[in-house]
Amino acid sequence: MERCVYEMDETKKNKILQFFVGTPAYNDDKDYAAFASFTAPLNMFFLICLVLHTIYMLVFAYFRITAMQIFDIIAVILYAMFVILLKYMKGSWLYCILLTCFELFLHQICSVKLFGLQSGFQYLMIPLIFMTALIGNKGKLMKYVRNVIIFIASVTFICLVVFYNNNVPLYNLPYAVNVGLLIVNVTLSFIVTAIYTARIFSSVDSKRSALDISVDEKIRAIENMQHQIIISFANMIEARDGSTGKHVKRTSEYVAALVEELKNHGDYADVLTDRYIHDTVLSAPLHDIGKITVPDAILQKPGRLTKEEFEQIKNHTVNGKRIIEEAMSDIEDAEFLKVAKCVALYHHESWDGSGYPYGIEGEQIPLCARIMTIADYFDALSAKRVYKAAMPTSEVFQNIQEQRGKKFDPVVTDAFLRIREKIDEIAKANAD
Repeated sequence: MERCVYEMDETKKNKILQFFVGTPAYNDDKDYAAFASFTAPLNMFFLICLVLHTIYMLVFAYFRITAMQIFDIIAVILYAMFVILLKYMKGSWLYCILLTCFELFLHQICSVKLFGLQSGFQYLMIPLIFMTALIGNKGKLMKYVRNVIIFIASVTFICLVVFYNNNVPLYNLPYAVNVGLLIVNVTLSFIVTAIYTARIFSSVDSKRSALDISVDEKIRAIENMQHQIIISFANMIEARDGSTGKHVKRTSEYVAALVEELKNHGDYADVLTDRYIHDTVLSAPLHDIGKITVPDAILQKPGRLTKEEFEQIKNHTVNGKRIIEEAMSDIEDAEFLKVAKCVALYHHESWDGSGYPYGIEGEQIPLCARIMTIADYFDALSAKRVYKAAMPTSEVFQNIQEQRGKKFDPVVTDAFLRIREKIDEIAKANAD
C-alpha cells in the first residue's frame, strides 16, 4: 500500500516537473521539432513568472494597494495567455519570445515607477543579456566575451536597482515589506532570466553545432560528387588513347602520397597548406583533360609520331587550361580553379626548361604541376600503352633518379623516391 502511494507521489512529481519544463506535444511534428529546445525554457519562464505574480497579487490584495494589485492581475493574465499560446499553438514560441522581451522590459520600469524608485539605464541590461545569444560559440575567446558581457550586465542590473535607487514608497506599505518585495522581485527576476538565458544559449549553441555538422556533411557530399564527376570525365578522355580508368586512379593516388610525404618532411611548407594539398589532389584527374581535342588517330597511333602530330599532342596542355576555364567558369572556388589550370597547363614542363608548352624552368613551374609531372611520368613508363610495353618499376625509379634536377624538381624527386614502396603498392593494387 505504502509502495503504491509512493509511486503515485512520484507520478505526480513527474507530471508537475513535466508541466514546468516539458515541451508541448506538437513539437513532435517534424516541422516544429527544431524549436522544441526553445519551448522548454520559455514554458518554465512563463510558469514561474505566473506563480511569482500570483503571490505578488495576493500580497498587494492583503495590503489593499489597488494599483499594484491591478498591475499584477494584468501580469498574471499575460503570463497565463503566454502559457496557453505556448502549450497549444504551433509556432507560438516566436510571438512569445518577442512579447516576453517587451513585457520584461516594460514590467520592470512600471514596477519601479509604482514602487517610487528612479528609473535608469540599468533596465537596458535585460535586453543586452538576451542579445548576447547572437554571439557565436566558436572559439574560447568568443565564449569568454559572451560570458563577461552576461556577468557584467547581470551584476550591473542588480546593483543599480537594489542599491543605487532612492526608495520612496508611494503607498501605505511597511518599509520592510516594500524593501523585501523589491529584493525578492529583482533577485527572482534575475535568477529566472539567468536560467532562461542559459537554456536558450544552450539551445542556440546546440543548433549551431548541429547546423555546422549538417553544412560540413553537405559540403563533403558535394565535393565527393564533384570529384566523382571529374574522375568519370577524365576516365572517358583517357580511354581514347587506350588507357584504362586505372591511370587516373593511379596518378591521383601517387599525387596524394607524394604531397603527404612532402608535407611530413617539411618541404615547401610555405606553399603546401592543407587547402593547396586538397586542391592539388582534386585537380590531378584533370591533368590530361586537353587530350579531348587531339584526334583519335594520333592518340591511338602505335608507331612513332611525326613532328606535326607531336605538336598537336603538345597542345593538349594549353587546350586543357582553356577547357577548365570554359567548363568551370561558374565555379566560385577560385583557388581550386587556379591549381587545376596550372596542373593541366604545366605538367609537361621540366625543371631544366626542356619541357613544353613554354619551356619555363625551376620554381617558375607551379609546385602542383611539378608534383603532377613526376606522378604522370612514372605511370606513363610503368603502365602498358598501345604504343609500348610496360617498364619494370625498378627501372622507372632508376630513370627518375637519373632525371633528378633535369626533368624533375630535386626536392620532389627525393620525396618520391623515399616512398617508392608505397608507390609500388599503389601500382600493384591498381594494375590494368
